[in-house]
Amino acid sequence: MKKKTAVLFKCHNWDSVIQRSYERCKRHSNKSDFYIVYDSTKGVVEIPEHIQKTENIFLAPYSAVENLGLAWGTEVGNYGGYWYNGDYHQNLFIINNPDYDYICSVENDVVVLNDFDHIFEDMDSRNIDAVYKHVGAENHAWAHSGSCEGYYDLSQHIHKGLFCISFFSRKAALLILKRRLEMSVLKREKGLLTWPIGEAVMSHEIISAGMRTEELAHYCDSLRQYDWAPVYLEKEIINETEKTFIHPVTEMNEKFIVSNFVQDYHCMISEEEISNGISRHRSRKINDFEAYSRLFHCPRIYNNPVLREDVVDDARELLTGVDFDLASEGMALDWPQALGQVYSEYPERVCASLPSYDRSHAMFFDREVTLQVSLGADQAYTLILAARDPDLTSHFDVKCKGEISSFENVPVAFYQQKGELRFYAVNFPAKSNEFVVEQKGPDGFWLNFMKILPTTDALRALSTS
Repeated sequence: MKKKTAVLFKCHNWDSVIQRSYERCKRHSNKSDFYIVYDSTKGVVEIPEHIQKTENIFLAPYSAVENLGLAWGTEVGNYGGYWYNGDYHQNLFIINNPDYDYICSVENDVVVLNDFDHIFEDMDSRNIDAVYKHVGAENHAWAHSGSCEGYYDLSQHIHKGLFCISFFSRKAALLILKRRLEMSVLKREKGLLTWPIGEAVMSHEIISAGMRTEELAHYCDSLRQYDWAPVYLEKEIINETEKTFIHPVTEMNEKFIVSNFVQDYHCMISEEEISNGISRHRSRKINDFEAYSRLFHCPRIYNNPVLREDVVDDARELLTGVDFDLASEGMALDWPQALGQVYSEYPERVCASLPSYDRSHAMFFDREVTLQVSLGADQAYTLILAARDPDLTSHFDVKCKGEISSFENVPVAFYQQKGELRFYAVNFPAKSNEFVVEQKGPDGFWLNFMKILPTTDALRALSTS
């Protein structure tokens, strides 16, 4: 008798990357019932209307978890909710749909390049109750071990796993739900401040009950891009014909930036990834002005002139349009002398080949401060400025003059935002040989980037766009 299986695609929002992840997931689950499990806590469902009409939508507001009596999370560190309790979506689903023999839980930032059906079939033929990536870290080396205090004996090994995509038998799923309910009672009765993370509960309870598990890698050609971090972009998918799962994958957003340029776990600024050439390979694959800029200014790159120039060379080789112009070599200036009235601890960062997104790499124009710079008279130039301030242009004027003319105001055009920085362009008329940036108004202002470039057609068009 054919077993009844379900694939649960979990999400709380919707964008173009999630749309494509949903489509891949759906393509690989031909023999299973497919559900979009959506956290509707905010009262808004962003799933496109045509998909809502054709798919099985299982709404999972967090109030449904609370109605079951499941604990939210810890009182220490304030960890909880769906993110911390990775089993809660499937707990809601299985208690409402107990007739499924097997379920697969998939986070929306997993790229699915593998067939679900053969995994379900193998689980059934070999009596496997759970498939996931096992984590072999010892308790003392795992960041979440403390969350298990009061529930498990920490002197004994706690089984752990990564459950971005995972498969469970009905028996295993119901056991997890049962144990979570029992733990919730224990937490309330003993006043425990801790609460075990789902990555421990799902693995430890199943194995402790004597159920059989299998490694996710058993069904894959490789899992080289599957971990809790770093975040990848879709364009970094190495081989779409390989049987694998990739996690996490998202847009070029804050999550991507933090994962790759703030956190130091196998990311683009990590020492091992830089020394092995992985960071450079990824930046070339991503080929994004902001990514090049952030990599350029990370200490492990910036403090090594060879690596620093490699990033600039890659940007100048692969970028196109205005981004190529921005990365091009700027006019050489004696910036310390030019910035005489302007406060900056890192003038070389502000006037570097690529902009820095570090808030400390900035220069401050106090009241009545003027920056005066001489230009070569042989061609037209464009001044590029970047800052976080959305009202930047209200704080200064830019004026230029030729050999026989007096200073005249020049328009400052906003042309694009890249991450946190807003970029502005000032196109000077041909034969201008000097310009000044004059602070005006009651408040000073900060600039994060300044560069003078020979005017190109692309840059000239910015002042009229």
